[in-house]
Amino acid sequence: MGVISRKVLPACGALCYFCPALRARSRQPVKRYKKILAEIFPRTPDEEPNERRIGKLCEYAAKNPIRVPKITVYLEQRIYKELRTEQYGFAKVVMLIYRRLLVSCKEQMPLFASSLLSIVHTLLDQKRQDDMRIIGCETLFDFAVNQVDGTYQFNLEGLVPRLCELAQEAGEDERATSLRAAALQALSAMIWFMGELSHISSEFDNVVEVVLENYKPQKAQNDDQVTTDPDNESAQQVQKTEQNTSPYVISEIPTWESFVNTKGGVNLSMEYAKDPKFWSRICVHNMAKLSKEATTFRRILESLFRCFGNSSSWSPDNGLALCILLDMQLLVENAGQNMHLLLSLLIKHIENKAMLKQPEMQLSIVEVAATLAELSSSQASAATIGAISDLVRHLKRTFHITLGSKDAELVKRNEKFRKAIDDCLVQLSKKVSDAGPVLDMMAVMLENIASTPVVARSTAAAVYRTAQIIAAVPNLQYQNKVFPEALFHQLLLTMIHPDHEARVAAHRIFAIVLVPSSVSPLIQASATSQARTRDMQRTLSRAVSVFSSSAAIFDKLKRDKHPDNSQGESKSSSLHSIGEDTGNTKRQNLPVSQSRRGSMRVPNFSMKKGPSMALRAPSGSVRAPSIALRGPSMALRSPSMAVKEDKGSSSKSDDEMDSLLLKLSSRQITLLLTSIWAQGVSPENTPANYEAVAHTYSLLLLFSGCKASIFEALTQSFQVAFALRSYSLTEAESLSPSRRRSLFTLATAMIIFSSRAFNVAPLIPICKQMINERTGDPFLHLVDESKLQAVKDSLDDPSKNIRIARGQ
Repeated sequence: MGVISRKVLPACGALCYFCPALRARSRQPVKRYKKILAEIFPRTPDEEPNERRIGKLCEYAAKNPIRVPKITVYLEQRIYKELRTEQYGFAKVVMLIYRRLLVSCKEQMPLFASSLLSIVHTLLDQKRQDDMRIIGCETLFDFAVNQVDGTYQFNLEGLVPRLCELAQEAGEDERATSLRAAALQALSAMIWFMGELSHISSEFDNVVEVVLENYKPQKAQNDDQVTTDPDNESAQQVQKTEQNTSPYVISEIPTWESFVNTKGGVNLSMEYAKDPKFWSRICVHNMAKLSKEATTFRRILESLFRCFGNSSSWSPDNGLALCILLDMQLLVENAGQNMHLLLSLLIKHIENKAMLKQPEMQLSIVEVAATLAELSSSQASAATIGAISDLVRHLKRTFHITLGSKDAELVKRNEKFRKAIDDCLVQLSKKVSDAGPVLDMMAVMLENIASTPVVARSTAAAVYRTAQIIAAVPNLQYQNKVFPEALFHQLLLTMIHPDHEARVAAHRIFAIVLVPSSVSPLIQASATSQARTRDMQRTLSRAVSVFSSSAAIFDKLKRDKHPDNSQGESKSSSLHSIGEDTGNTKRQNLPVSQSRRGSMRVPNFSMKKGPSMALRAPSGSVRAPSIALRGPSMALRSPSMAVKEDKGSSSKSDDEMDSLLLKLSSRQITLLLTSIWAQGVSPENTPANYEAVAHTYSLLLLFSGCKASIFEALTQSFQVAFALRSYSLTEAESLSPSRRRSLFTLATAMIIFSSRAFNVAPLIPICKQMINERTGDPFLHLVDESKLQAVKDSLDDPSKNIRIARGQ
């Protein structure tokens, strides 16, 4: 009996004439799912399927999951049969049923997912039927967006190469365009699925490559051109509101959440659904949404940067890299997740091994980074400070090449790269709201300064340029505090560096950090973004010596000492009284000759509000040489910067101005005076070194942090000045006669500065008489009793005049 089929004998194994199992097969009831399936399919392939019965089938499968495998077997057999007989209309009906099951029976998906994926494999191989390949891509899109876990992630990865092949279909006709759009639609779902699982496919580089091939950037039109595209018009309105000028049009497109239909398919017009450019942008947007995890986003950006380099997309002529990164930056900033990671990784990519031997590509990357920083609306973070640090290291390398290379072509190309880095630093500095972390980064740079002259000069030049750029940023971390201790320590070490030009640069850095207004005027917080941009451009376009800041303060003291008659003695007493808190008004009004204490009055700004008048620089700017590394001596000069206040800045309160100022503690004053002594007696000094020492000495007198510091500065400053003068006259046997003359001029100028700062007026004319043609240094000029200036102009150089007099 065991060999007899169950179709003959019933399950009980016995033969009975009245058994229902022995009646005709046509008289047995048909299964409900078979009846529904039969009613779905039309009579001919050209007719439409029964949509209502498809819904009934989905309800039946959801309520009877045990029948799903049999339904799957029927559908799988039916579609293979229709494909063999080339009845593609019926095959489309089968795929429609599967797509409805994906939406309605998510809990039963494991019962038919394997069958569906095998069918999709088969459809993508139908090279003679583009419609079936498009349906396969659309089905794969629905399958990916309806996944709830990573069960089938490796099955989907196996389909990525076939989708990339479809996305690279050549031609611009409707057939090729539809194929590319369908493939990119499926890839966009794959990328979204990767983001949901935080898993990047091993074929992701191929995905990025095909996305870039279909992404077509659109350049912005000029003002005289009229744009008729409504998407472009909306994009231009966004640009106008942001007050930024983007070189490319980033038009608004539907978001992923708006067009993905929970009931299957997409809610898009045919214009978008069949456009490969649209789906390539959706792929880019889904990549940008992966920024919520830094590791995943870094992996995506590395693939993008690698593809940009392979396709030469960094160049401004191509514009693909800038457009894609700008599109991603807008989305990342709107999401508010890892906003600064893009710029940070982009700047780090300059050091990539593939970029080291491609200077033109490095230049293009820096230009792209500068544009992204300019158009960014986010504020600074730790990643931004890291990006600034990386740029400063590249800036140091450019100075090193300029100083040490004799190849004119290399120097010219390097100078172009330096300017690009400079522009990028300026744009990043606008995002920084607190200069404190940047000052700490500058201290770390100086900590690693080398003893080799060329390397030391390049390091000092890079830090000096950074200090100039960051001067416009409020120093909130060190507000109303003393000079940053870490930076101060490194500056002291650099001031006694073996290289004389590195020592000059250290003094310049100290002056800029202590008096930011020497290179950057105050910018009102209420000003518009365009006004702030003009202020920054004006600041970076003029040439003013940073060693003019102390002279400007002394000029302010001089004007306040001799005010108008209408203001009388009130202003003089408010600025020059040291006993304001004692209530002794009679002694405050005594002339200098009648009170010894009055002869040593100091301005009260160093006791209460700090040197607020330091920011009130005179309207006339003092010009000095701009930064350049030129000439046989490779002299390190200051970059083009400006110090000229706006007319409205004088109306600001002293408290606002103090926010940009630092003070010097008693310990720092003592250390600085000790360093000045060591620098003054150095036999390697040049006139520029003496000028730098004199300016630092002036700032030391003016920027004491408290009343005790003022009296310490009073005694110690005169002691150092007279000690240097005595050393130059009697004990300077190790110095050459010319340097002894320079040291004598420096010491005498220091005595004059101290006399002016502490109002010891009788010493000033005596000291001025000492600096004459016989004793003074012809290479150092005392300007207005407030500044010691080294001769830099060839017309004023005494050595040139001597050679001319001798007939040379």
